[in-house]
Amino acid sequence: MSKLTLRLLVFNILLVFFPIGMFLYLDTYEKQLLTGMENSMVQQGRLISASLRNSENLEEDALRLLRNLEGHQDARIRIVDETGHILADSSSPFLLPSQREEGMATVSKISNRDSSLYEELPSSLRDHWLYKTAVYPLNLLKRFISAPAVPLASAEYYSSSTQLLGPEIKAALQGQYGAYTRYSGGGQRSVNLYSALPVFASSGVCGAVLVSRSTYRILTDLYKLRLDMVRVFFLSLFVAGGLSLVLARTITIPVKKLRDQAESFLDHRGRIKGSFLSLKNKDEIGDLSRSLDGISQRLEEYVSFMDGFSSDLSHELKNPVASILNAAELSRDAEAYDRDKLTGIIEKEAGRIQRLIDDLRNISQIDLQIGEESRVTLDVERLVCELIDMKNTRGNRFLFERVPPKDGIVHIRASEARIVQCLVNLMDNAESFSPMNETILVRMEVSDLNVILSVLDRGPGIPEGNLPLLYKRFFSDRFEGDKKNHSGLGLSIVQSIMKAYGGSVSCRNRTGGGAVFSLTFQRSF
Repeated sequence: MSKLTLRLLVFNILLVFFPIGMFLYLDTYEKQLLTGMENSMVQQGRLISASLRNSENLEEDALRLLRNLEGHQDARIRIVDETGHILADSSSPFLLPSQREEGMATVSKISNRDSSLYEELPSSLRDHWLYKTAVYPLNLLKRFISAPAVPLASAEYYSSSTQLLGPEIKAALQGQYGAYTRYSGGGQRSVNLYSALPVFASSGVCGAVLVSRSTYRILTDLYKLRLDMVRVFFLSLFVAGGLSLVLARTITIPVKKLRDQAESFLDHRGRIKGSFLSLKNKDEIGDLSRSLDGISQRLEEYVSFMDGFSSDLSHELKNPVASILNAAELSRDAEAYDRDKLTGIIEKEAGRIQRLIDDLRNISQIDLQIGEESRVTLDVERLVCELIDMKNTRGNRFLFERVPPKDGIVHIRASEARIVQCLVNLMDNAESFSPMNETILVRMEVSDLNVILSVLDRGPGIPEGNLPLLYKRFFSDRFEGDKKNHSGLGLSIVQSIMKAYGGSVSCRNRTGGGAVFSLTFQRSF
């Protein structure tokens, strides 16, 4: 069993154990029921006591009163005189033989009671295996954490006596309320509640009313309730365990697959040899697998790109380095004139390498830093016009055009240096390809959401087969002699900048000859 499965199982099972706290509530519920029982007994005793108040013949009136009840009371009622001798007993066969309590003793004062003393079921319920499994351990625990219970007397204390002189009777004969708790007889684990109230005459206390009742029926109902709760608990435990295992499988199996794919993704040398497969799950784990699959694909593309980039870079450096080495070797034995010529070749090729290194550093900075560079709100038309004015200091080759030609300032948010870098790159390219004295048009097209800056030249245009390759690093469609003055990274730099700003760069051939390079920006309002 995996650790995740075990954790889910333990967590859900622990949740099921919380309802066990209801057993503790049952103690409170039991106390409330017994308190209500005692209050009912007290009310019955008060009614009897009030009915016998100032009685001239207490024994006769007591017998008549109990006989008139016809057994409708729910407790055993005994009336004693001032010496404690029984005058009338509701369980007497001479009063109501059919209503005699068989094996049912009386009830007790709640304050003297400890519920653990009688938490034993009738044999049919007590021996149920569910009850033994759940309740007995709780009772054992309660014996350890609960205070020792006060020993109780037996209900047989009054069984064979015609004179009742228990503590509750003595209290009542002194004009006070008396209560006591005793074990039920007959081997029962229930207890009896005893409530005694004084009967007053004009001369003082003339007797007492003793009301007693067994907790047997209440406890039996509570035991049944406990057993039902145990059944619900074990059913919930079974369901929670099953659902936990099912839930764990829906989590651990796909997670294990992802773990295995991650372990096999790289070989011992750190090279990519595997990939993440998208899971069909429609949940967060499925989303994670698809994200990992996308990351692995992008990583593979990046590694492939770096391999190709390294190969291209090696190729680009190979020629100038070879030229430098050849020129250096020839310069050892060359004449002064030839040595100066060879030195010029070395300087030219070294400059080519330096430009290449500078452009590579520029691309690296764009990839790493452009997201953190500060951006400002730029007036696009002002920026383009200032750049054209600067370019036209060497000749009026650049012309600005706005479409549609209307007033209003158009803004974008970007780094001014980066936008100038893009425009200068496109304008320099257009200038290098355009014939002498040919005008180069810089057009600004404004729409509701975007601004498009286009550089239009009248050069030879771009072969259709080369259009998809223009942004590839080190690619150039210039003639061989002109390639040495360009690194082939200019358009790649422009594309990197535009992607970082959420824009795009595009190119197409111009009608009538030439090429059109366009930069698309999102407007800022």
